[in-house]
Amino acid sequence: MTTVYYNAVKDAAVSIADTPKNGSWISVMGPDVSELDQLAGNYGLDRDLLGDAVDIYEAPRIEKDGNNVYVYTRYCYPEGREIATEPLLLVLTPDYLITVMRADTTILNRFTSGRIITTTTQKTRLLLQILEEINRSYLLQMNRVSKQILRMRALLRQSQISNRDFVGMIELEEDLNEFVSALVPQAALLSAFTSTKYFRLYEEDKELIEDLTLEARELTELTKSRLRTLVNIRQAYDAIATNNLNQTFKRLTSIAIFMSIPTLIGGFWGMNVAVPFQNYEHAFTLVVCFAIACVTVAVWFFRSKKWF
Repeated sequence: MTTVYYNAVKDAAVSIADTPKNGSWISVMGPDVSELDQLAGNYGLDRDLLGDAVDIYEAPRIEKDGNNVYVYTRYCYPEGREIATEPLLLVLTPDYLITVMRADTTILNRFTSGRIITTTTQKTRLLLQILEEINRSYLLQMNRVSKQILRMRALLRQSQISNRDFVGMIELEEDLNEFVSALVPQAALLSAFTSTKYFRLYEEDKELIEDLTLEARELTELTKSRLRTLVNIRQAYDAIATNNLNQTFKRLTSIAIFMSIPTLIGGFWGMNVAVPFQNYEHAFTLVVCFAIACVTVAVWFFRSKKWF
């Protein structure tokens, strides 16, 4: 779906235009092959570079083809998706800013709804604002991740982590690894903007790029920190589970030994041969008491050695 937005007045929300004009923002969501062909033909874009925009595994990078600059980035969108990030292409042409998204998501809704005031005729500024929104998407998700990790730590202290929680922990770890894979080249991409070979920047734009680069690096470190915490929780859970299993096996082995003592004694006195006290009136009680005494001594010995 292709939508054309236009706004030339500062502090006014963008509006939908019927046809693109100089300074328009052209938003393309979930394009098929024919839409990409049409987009390349209408605006003189490279068809192969446009095709990379719908590659689910496309990494952040920047390309220049003639007067057109192609900025590939990834934004955080884990809700109901097979992966935790989605690709986004921003194409800066002499006349338009074109965004191409593989899927129809809500990452740009704050621009189209007017919650973020922008001017489409300031194409470079709009591009940087979109990149700022992408950083915000990672920050919001990291806040949610931090809450999940705190909850998992609380469950770990109470030894109440279920198999479902453990699977969620592994999935969260995969998501964080994916965030790192996207944020590291994202910071390099933002650093490349300072080069004058891509587009002209004003002083305000340079300051915004510095802030965005710093944010991306801080998000990378924050993600790595949360990833280390999650790995530590998982390793602690593995150690606790292994220790509990060892303790269980020790108890079961000890119980088996304790139960074998009266079995052994009863076996000796139950043989069809002459045995001590066979004619004694209270022989059974004596044998039972002897077995209990042996078991008691074995329990005391095992506890003194901390085997039980």
